[in-house]
Amino acid sequence: MSNTAVTHFDPHAVQRLKRAATDQGHYNLAMLLTVAQTSITTRQLSAESLPRTDRELAGGVAELLPQLQAAGLDPELLALIDRARVSLAEGKLILYDDAPPLFVCRACGQVALRSKPDPCPCCGAGSLIFEAFPASFYLEPLPVPVILDQLARTPDWLEALIEGASDAQIAQAIDGVEGAWSLGEAIGHVLDTQELIAQRVALFMQFESPDLNARAMWNEVASAGLSVREMTAQFRRSRAAMLAVLKDATPDHWLRLGRHTEFGPVTLQQQCGYFAKHEQWHMAQMSRLRRAVDAGQE
Repeated sequence: MSNTAVTHFDPHAVQRLKRAATDQGHYNLAMLLTVAQTSITTRQLSAESLPRTDRELAGGVAELLPQLQAAGLDPELLALIDRARVSLAEGKLILYDDAPPLFVCRACGQVALRSKPDPCPCCGAGSLIFEAFPASFYLEPLPVPVILDQLARTPDWLEALIEGASDAQIAQAIDGVEGAWSLGEAIGHVLDTQELIAQRVALFMQFESPDLNARAMWNEVASAGLSVREMTAQFRRSRAAMLAVLKDATPDHWLRLGRHTEFGPVTLQQQCGYFAKHEQWHMAQMSRLRRAVDAGQE
C-alpha cells in the first residue's frame, strides 16, 4: 500500500462518477471507484489527529450540525444526531433506542427510520432499494466456518507478537491515533473482551433470547494483576474452552437473537463475528506498537 500523502481529494467528484457509472450499468467501474475512495479516505484518517474524548467528539458534532441543517437533512435524523451529541457531552453511551434502524433510498436519498417504506414516498422505488446501516461493520455477518477459523488463530498471533520482547518494551506506552497504549494494555484489553464474548456465548447457548446486558460482566477485569505472558496463556485457555462450546452450537443457536442495549437485536453469529473483527482491528494497533518499541520509539 502506498503511504504517499494525499494533498487534494474531492470525495463528491468520486461519488458523482460512481452514481453515473451505476445509472449507466457500469457496476464494476462503480466498484473500482468505491475502492479508490475508501482507500484514500482511510489513509487520510489513519494519519490524522482525531478527537480522543467524548467531549471533543461532541464538540465536533456541534460544529458539524449547522452544515447538516443547511444541507436540508431529514429533521428526524438531525434530531437523533443532536441527541447523540448530548449523550456524548454528558458522558453517556448512545443506546439503541436513541439510534434506531436507519435506511437511505439509493435512488433519491430519502431517509427512513425503523423500517423500509414500500414504495419510497419520495421517488417510488421499492423497499429493496433502501440501504441499511449497521452501527459498525463488526456487526456485518460472516460465515460460521470463517468465524471459527479466525477465532482459533488469535492465540498463536498474540504469542508470536510478544516473542522476544522485554518487560520494559511491553510496558512502554506509545502515542498514536488511539491515544497512548502499551503492548501490555492492548493485550489486556483483548483478553478482557475474550472473557466478555465467552460469557455471552454461554448466554446464547443457555437461553433462546438472552439479555446480553443482564449480568455485571465488567466487575472484575480479567487482565488485572497478570503479566503479559500470563494474559496470553489465559487468553488461549479461555478461547479454547469457548471454541469447544461453539463447535456444539446448532444452526438454531447461531441464529438466536439476543438483546443488546447499544446494538439492539443481535445473533450469536453477529456477536462472534463482531469480536473476531474487533481483535483483528487491534492487531494493526499492536503490530504498530511492537514495531515502535523495537525501534526504540517513545
